Amino acid sequence: MNELSTHDRMILDLEKAAHTSADREALCQCINLSPEKYAVVLEGLVDTDAAYCYAPEVVGRVRQLRAERFAFERRQGRWKAFLQ
Repeated sequence: MNELSTHDRMILDLEKAAHTSADREALCQCINLSPEKYAVVLEGLVDTDAAYCYAPEVVGRVRQLRAERFAFERRQGRWKAFLQ
């Protein structure tokens, strides 16, 4: 199993806590990520075993939200664009 970096743990900890968009933006600035890149990193992070072991509730929630977004896009006939 891969170890999580300090940045990875900070991201998962923020997602664990009740947070605002200001909190997320402050973390993004602290770890030198744009909000868009943060979202990409989070999406990739939740697919790792290390993230699941560290924060299973966060991983489950983010995966569920991703599945719901995909299902919505598929119902709208936009699923191919969603995958790109």
